[in-house]
This record gives sequence, C-alpha cells and structure tokens, in this order.
Amino acid sequence: MKGNRILTMLLLSATVECMAQSDTLTLKRCIKIGIENNLTLRQKQEDIHIARIVQSENRHKLIPVIQGYANFVNNVEPATSITDGSNLSKLLGVDAPYMIGRGLEYQTTGGIQFSMPLYNQTLYTGIQIADKMAEISKASYEKAKEDLTVEISKLYYLAQTTAKQIELIRSNIGRMDELKNITTVFYENDMALYVDVQRMDINLKNLRTQLTNAEAMYEQQLNLLRYTLDLAPEIPIVLSSLSGELNHKDNYLRRGLSPDLYELRLLDMQSDVLLRQRKMINQGYIPTLSLVGATSWTAFTDEFKNYFHTHLTNKWYNHTYWGLQLNIPIFDGLAKRNKARKVSAQYTQLQTTIADTEKKLKTQYENSLNDWYNNVRNVECQQENYCLAENIYSVTSDQYKEGVASMSDLLQDEMRMTEAQNGYISALYKYMASELSLLKLTGQLDKLTE
Repeated sequence: MKGNRILTMLLLSATVECMAQSDTLTLKRCIKIGIENNLTLRQKQEDIHIARIVQSENRHKLIPVIQGYANFVNNVEPATSITDGSNLSKLLGVDAPYMIGRGLEYQTTGGIQFSMPLYNQTLYTGIQIADKMAEISKASYEKAKEDLTVEISKLYYLAQTTAKQIELIRSNIGRMDELKNITTVFYENDMALYVDVQRMDINLKNLRTQLTNAEAMYEQQLNLLRYTLDLAPEIPIVLSSLSGELNHKDNYLRRGLSPDLYELRLLDMQSDVLLRQRKMINQGYIPTLSLVGATSWTAFTDEFKNYFHTHLTNKWYNHTYWGLQLNIPIFDGLAKRNKARKVSAQYTQLQTTIADTEKKLKTQYENSLNDWYNNVRNVECQQENYCLAENIYSVTSDQYKEGVASMSDLLQDEMRMTEAQNGYISALYKYMASELSLLKLTGQLDKLTE
C-alpha cells in the first residue's frame, strides 16, 4: 500500500509538471494521461497480474511436491490383537493356545513424502486454459483502454463545443451591448422609444443567462474530464480550440468493419476456453500416472519418559519406498458427463452471442457511416447558414445604426443568427462523435494519439 501511494504521488507530480510545461491540454495528452492515471485501468492491470500468477500456479503443478510430516499418538487404550497360534503350532508340532498382543501407549512417526505427475492430460489442458485466461485479461485491458479513449474523446469534444458556444455568446453580448448603447443614445435624442431600450435589456439578460448556463455546463464537463483523467482539482485544464475542419475527403473511415475488434476477440477467446474446458472434462476419463515415494521413521514406547532416557524400546524404525501410482477413473456418478453437457450448452449459447454481436457491429458500422455522411452535410449546411445569418445580422445592425432598419428587424435577425450558431455547434459535435464511432469500429483509434 505504501508503494502504491508513493507511485500515485510520483504520477501526480509528473502530471502537474507536464501540465505546467504547456497551458493547452490536447486530446492526445488527455488520452495519454487518462491511460496512465485511470483507476479502472489500474484494476485491469491487476487482473493481468493475477492471471499471470494463475499461469505460474498451474505450471508449477508439474513440479515435484515434497512435504515433511510428523505426528504423535497417545493410545489411552492401546489396541489388542489376537491370533490363534496356528503358525506356532506348526513350528512346535503341538497345539498352541490363542496368543493375545497389546499395543504400546505412545507412537511417534515422522518422514518425508514425494510425488510428481508423469502423465495427466487434465493438468496439461488446465495449463492451456490458464494461458488463454491470461490472454483474455490482456485483451480486457486493451478493450478497457479503448473504451476509455472513446470516453475521454467524447468529453473532450463536448467541452470543446461548449467552449466554442461560450465564445459565440460572449461575442453576441458584445454586439448587443454596443447596440444597446446606440439605442440609448437614440432614445435620449428622441429617435427611439424607451420600449426599444427595454427590448435590448431583455435580450442582454437572456444572453447573459445563456452565458452563465454554458459556463456552468463547461465547468461540469471539465470536472468530469478531470475525474476521468484522475487529475487533482488544483491542476488547471485548458483545452485546445475547436478547429471545425472536416475530414470527409479521407478514405480511412470507409475501409469497413475491423475483424480485430476486442468485442469479437474476447468472445472468440471465451469460446476457445469453453472448448478446452469440455476437453479437460472428457480427459478426466483417462488414467493418470504419478511417481511417488516416501521415507519415514517410527518409534514406540509404553512410557512417555522413555523418550528422554536410554531404553530398550527407545528406537526408531525406518521405512522407505518409491513407486508408480496409477489412478483409473471407473464411475463418478455421471458428474463428468453432466459437466460436459453444461459446458456444451454454454458453448452453443456463446456461438449465438458471437453471431448476434457480429451482426450488431456490422449494423453499427453501416449506421455510423451513414450518420457520418449525413453529419458532414449538416455541418457544411449549418456552417453556411451560420455565416449567412451572421452577415445578414451585420448588415441589419449597420442599417439600424444608420436609422434605416427597425428594431424588430434587428431582433429577428439576431434570433436567427443565434439559432444558426447553436445549430452549427450541435452539428459539429455530432460530426465529431460519428467520426469517433467510425474510428473505433474500423480499429483506428490510435489515430487520435498520432
């Protein structure tokens, strides 16, 4: 735990230093910081570490096992054995009476046991399953890293568009404030009505309210981004400005659904694990062969004090052996059969899931591609509308200053310009989100960090 805290402090210090070197936090740097700091990814890394331990654990089952043992038994009522004396009768040639023997009260045993598998198919298949589970852990980490990249990118794009919206609102407030001053001068010179001044005040209040709401939303988005990157509150976040450039001339988004998506790879790996599990269950019918051996020493005495004094019975008797142990499964109450049937049903179910996932991903790609084309057109159209509305508003504003245009015309053009601005911002975010979706589905998210 202490080492983890020190590592966290070092990462935080490095992040603060990195942030201090540049005021602008690009998307590439956000993704890099998020991958280094995100707590979910750290948990996935621990899963990889655990999977490697399980790998080693299964491989070490092939290593010989040596264990020592010792026991002490106090026979409060020693066992009694009786023989009919037949062997003694044959030896002496006379009838011998029954012979009664009684065990000693104390018995001490100690020794070393040895065992090593020579042939065990289930053990070998178990090692293969552990290796495959380690691969699944790595793929799960990569998928989590990919999902984090998408999440960070969406938050970054959303904050960028909100910042752009704030910039436009402030620009609108500046223009409206200037027009209010002109309207106030008109009113003071009996060239406008007081209600016109009030209309300007209402518009200014509405714009300032929009600005306050947008700034609050922007702060929330930055806090959520800071949480996702696991950055301390004292670390400032300044995003790069929104360029608004479209990549609709590039062909890398049209190359089709990637066959190496982690959603499909993980399902294929799980399918392979189920096949190996079924194989391992069936291999339970195969005999196993092990090398075994042991050496032990045993002492008997009728009184406990003899352990500490020289006595006739205070003697240790050795027993050593080695051999081969063959285990042949005969009948297990249909346990292996039921397990194999269960795994087969899970495998069939997983194949259905794989087929459904492939169809779903193909549909997502087609829809994302169509959505991307549509968003390209929407952005271009909304950008034209925004520029046109801004030009019209500028002309009407100049005419109003000259006393040619009416207040009604000015406010209508201002409303249309605001709607065009909001439409452009919304279309731009949808375009970037659809492009991000295509990058993921085509397996090209690494382009975000190039």
